Amino acid sequence: MVLPVIVLLFVFMGIGVPIAISLSLAAIGGVGLSSVPIPLTVVAQRFFTAVDSFPLLAIPFFMLAGELMMAGSMAQRITNVAFACVGWLKGGLAQVSTLASMFFAGISGSGAADTAAVGKMMIPVMEKKGYDKAFAASTIATAGTIAVVIPPSIPMIVYGVTAGVSIGALFTAGIVPGILIGLSIMGMNYFTAKKRGYDDQGGAFELTTLRKALREGIWALLLPVIIIVGIRSGVFTPTESAAIAAAYALFVGMFVYRDVKWKHLPEVLMSAGITTAMIVFIIAAANLFGWLLTAEQIPGQLAALIMGVTSNKYMILLLINIILFIAGCFLNASAAITILTPLFLPLIKTAGIDPVFFGLVMVVNLALGLITPPVGLDLFIVQGIAKISLEHLIRGIFPFILLLVADLLLITYVPQISMWLPGLLGP
Repeated sequence: MVLPVIVLLFVFMGIGVPIAISLSLAAIGGVGLSSVPIPLTVVAQRFFTAVDSFPLLAIPFFMLAGELMMAGSMAQRITNVAFACVGWLKGGLAQVSTLASMFFAGISGSGAADTAAVGKMMIPVMEKKGYDKAFAASTIATAGTIAVVIPPSIPMIVYGVTAGVSIGALFTAGIVPGILIGLSIMGMNYFTAKKRGYDDQGGAFELTTLRKALREGIWALLLPVIIIVGIRSGVFTPTESAAIAAAYALFVGMFVYRDVKWKHLPEVLMSAGITTAMIVFIIAAANLFGWLLTAEQIPGQLAALIMGVTSNKYMILLLINIILFIAGCFLNASAAITILTPLFLPLIKTAGIDPVFFGLVMVVNLALGLITPPVGLDLFIVQGIAKISLEHLIRGIFPFILLLVADLLLITYVPQISMWLPGLLGP
């Protein structure tokens, strides 16, 4: 029964049906094909159960915080800080785009929002300065993947709810890997710019410029600090931190920077609501699909299959990474996490792999799906902004994909990169 369901899923996706509806229709088809009669009321029950979760309330609040940031000047002020920090380096505009994405990652938790915000500001500027369109778009799309690694991360919230592990520990585990990925992208930017002669005019670091940018952007930069410190100190839960982030972004935009007006709020709320509805619909549909796989005892069969090949946890991680990479090419990260986490949890626990560490590896791997065809969301966002052919863009993004695969393997096989900070700060 499982094979026809998976075939149905890919048929629906292949003809352009949205992922949430594809998952729902495939799962409903599986309910009808089941050898054991399953009442259709199960579909409604699984949809409701999937989203009836207090931690998931963090998603709309973090989305709202990101929309408020983009409605006012917070995004521009953060970019100005990034420019003051690294704009003088070789490939300065590419470095600014990457660092700005790292700053935005600490606010939005969404790769798509991060990529759109930075891309709209930086791609036209990079084109005017002589950067190749494919390189400019690829840099920003790749840097956008950091948003799902550095906290607050929407996929980490979904994993924490699905796997029943601490979202605060996941957030802390993502800080160092997110910085590592950002620095590796900046390293590639440096050598590419040097080879192609981008930003040959050079420059020098100016402390005065940095001080001015920090003074103007400090209120925006404090937001991710408040989120992480508040969660790790136990002052508030991840869900409460999301509500505080939204309230803080609203207060700063309306009363400190004074560039978010009352007239902007309906559009901001509508945009955040639409994005949240899309994510929650995907989670609900993926939960139904995952439940069907679990009912067919796929987790046990998968665990037995992999353990039959090897019992070495490093080889197990490699095999899981390959499966996740393939899944990320076709599935949204939230959907992949909701479906695959219940399948892999028994296996990783048997292999003695920390569920928090595994969650971090899973999120980093699925972040690659944002820039891999055929459904890489970041790719299509920058393609629309840069007005570039998909073929040209894929050629430009390929070296960045290899770079992120190398980062993934390093994070997978050197667990201290992600786990030393949670170990230092405690549970």
